[in-house]
Amino acid sequence: MRVKREHLTVLLNRLYDRGDGSFTIEHPSDEIGELVRVTLASHDSCTVRFSTGMDEYAAARQQVSLEYGDHVADDLPEAAEFRNAVIASGIIDFDNRDEIETFLDRYGDPDLMAGHPPVFAGFDTNLMPWRIDRVLGLNEPGSGVGYVNGFVLATGVRDELDWDYKCHNTDPFISAFGRSYEEYWNQPLGSARIGRLGLLTYRRIRDIEQAVEVQSDQGDEAIINAYDTYDQNQRSDIILFSNDRNFVERARAHRLLGQHVAFPNTYPRKSTATWRELELLVYMLAVVFGVIEVPSVTIHGVWRGKDQLDWQHERVKLDARSPKIEPKLEGDLSIVESYDELN
Repeated sequence: MRVKREHLTVLLNRLYDRGDGSFTIEHPSDEIGELVRVTLASHDSCTVRFSTGMDEYAAARQQVSLEYGDHVADDLPEAAEFRNAVIASGIIDFDNRDEIETFLDRYGDPDLMAGHPPVFAGFDTNLMPWRIDRVLGLNEPGSGVGYVNGFVLATGVRDELDWDYKCHNTDPFISAFGRSYEEYWNQPLGSARIGRLGLLTYRRIRDIEQAVEVQSDQGDEAIINAYDTYDQNQRSDIILFSNDRNFVERARAHRLLGQHVAFPNTYPRKSTATWRELELLVYMLAVVFGVIEVPSVTIHGVWRGKDQLDWQHERVKLDARSPKIEPKLEGDLSIVESYDELN
């Protein structure tokens, strides 16, 4: 069954009701195995424990490469991408959150009634897959409230994300990880899935948020030049964010306001999460890993026949490994979808 990301509560509820209030999210391979352990509680006090550190995960990924080849191992996210997917859920934070908040307090939230120019945020390509506008809290969707008045998007960023590498031979993945990887047929592999996440963020900001698109070629210099040209031609301030210090320094050389976003190098032992953050975590891990498992259910981030609407609506596919849980999930999902239609 195909499930929108915001409806993954039905899965969490069903796990909780059947006695799996504490469960693991796992990769199907023996080499990777357990990723995180979740303990469900009230809506804002669930616990997430990190089963493996970044170095341990990187070593396990290398073991997959030794046993099955680089082609299979490259489908697994790098340790940094695994961590970034967790950050995108909101469960762990940036290393320099205080510095970012100070920057936003200083340059964001302009008083337009007092004649201050509006502030627009722009991003480097490396941040786009990780729901960066939402995680940074730059604005509240649909409210007009927040640190920025809108966004400026360089088309070079879009073009750097817009590439595809699809699977036309599922046999190596089936041999390595199991029959569930038959669903990989004609679906994006590895970093192409992460690029697709970035494109979805780009298009959401462009089409739904208050955004201006500026033309640029690919590459840091071309992207920064496009931001600089827009900044000079408009009565507005642009603040740029990147995980690349060189990008930030180049932006500052153009007299643009640049802020480095630093990712942590380690996981905390555990973290607290809301149910909504857990939905995001399950969705992000399903996409970046391609396939994950929870008790009695396999979750596909991609599957044979997944189309653009599935990507746009952030759908995953649930395959029940237990005949008892499948009709219950289908019944729960039917109720939730009917409620959405009525509202």
